[in-house]
Amino acid sequence: MLEVLPLSQADQLPPRPGLATLDPDIPLAEQMTNAARSAGRTQPELLADIAIDAFECESLLDRVPRPMSRGERQICSILITISAPVIALSLVDPTAGLDGRRRQVAVDLFADLASDRPVAVASDDVGFAPYRR
Repeated sequence: MLEVLPLSQADQLPPRPGLATLDPDIPLAEQMTNAARSAGRTQPELLADIAIDAFECESLLDRVPRPMSRGERQICSILITISAPVIALSLVDPTAGLDGRRRQVAVDLFADLASDRPVAVASDDVGFAPYRR
């Protein structure tokens, strides 16, 4: 189930895990692996590999987030989050800083995730419009 609220109602999102907090000095691939291991996995979930291809961001894997653009850091947070099994998510403005193509990739990714787990989003991104109540 995908629940979408206006960004102004972000405080009404259910209390669930959100996007991962980045460590600005650890390469993305290492953070993804650490997220998977903390969930008892030996490697990141297959969904993370699919998202890397969809976002066309393989070049970010060996980089540290500190010098990245806002959009690149947002992609990193998304990838780290989905590297471990996701039971439910509560996201505030998850497409912030992404260009048009990558915003749509993120919207599609969260809509797909919501097919078998609760995902709540607070965003004014028009890409989420079809999912608003």
